Amino acid sequence: MTKRPDSPHGDAAPRDQSLKKLATRLGHEFRDPDLFARAFVHSSMGNEGKRSNERLEFLGDAVLELIVSDHLFRTFPDAAEGQLTDRRQRIVSKPPLAKVARELELISMLEHGRGLTGDELESERLQANLLEAVLGAIWLDGGLTAAKRFVHCEVLPRTGDGRPDGEKSFRDPKSRLLHWCQAHRLGQPKYQTLGSRGPEHQRVFEVAVLVDGEERERGEATSKQAAEMLAAEATLAALQRERQANDAETESTAQSD
Repeated sequence: MTKRPDSPHGDAAPRDQSLKKLATRLGHEFRDPDLFARAFVHSSMGNEGKRSNERLEFLGDAVLELIVSDHLFRTFPDAAEGQLTDRRQRIVSKPPLAKVARELELISMLEHGRGLTGDELESERLQANLLEAVLGAIWLDGGLTAAKRFVHCEVLPRTGDGRPDGEKSFRDPKSRLLHWCQAHRLGQPKYQTLGSRGPEHQRVFEVAVLVDGEERERGEATSKQAAEMLAAEATLAALQRERQANDAETESTAQSD
């Protein structure tokens, strides 16, 4: 292999290993590693004949809006459309996304041309675009489940859930589910690990949530904690839908009487 002078990683083999470790840390095992590698190719590498991450960034931007919109719709059932839009903007705009990218140290894997300055590499625009490109790659490789797992486990906890400054800070799905169950006299949710699969260094755990003794929803992730978060999020959404349906039925019956 020829060492590329503008690459901080040198030969391809060590870079491949670094990308694999990063993917593991992000909670997704890529079936197509080249797709993940493409997420880290800046457009300034065009002269070397490499496909840039711009198309993945375009896709990731749309996927992020979808997942965040769904999350906000379920988390704030009484919020008006304008409020939901404001909350979403506090999550998907460049500054908070750049913050997430920096905390995940995504820039360490970026391939870029010599002309890119240090200030450009640290810019919010580049950092946020890089995060969106990674999400786009995860969506293409693992679908909606993998993309939601990444957003719920890596993005939302670092950006909050769109609350204005001064409001109570982000509460994780397990805390929100516990609060909801206690408010509706359903006791404390319990989490049951159903099993795991995959190699020892990259296990995928499956966890179920039990509410009032009944199994509700399940979640899968590369850690038990992340799987519990996803299962709690799905369970809370299901319980809220059921509650709304029951309330609507009760109201309809009362009106007909």
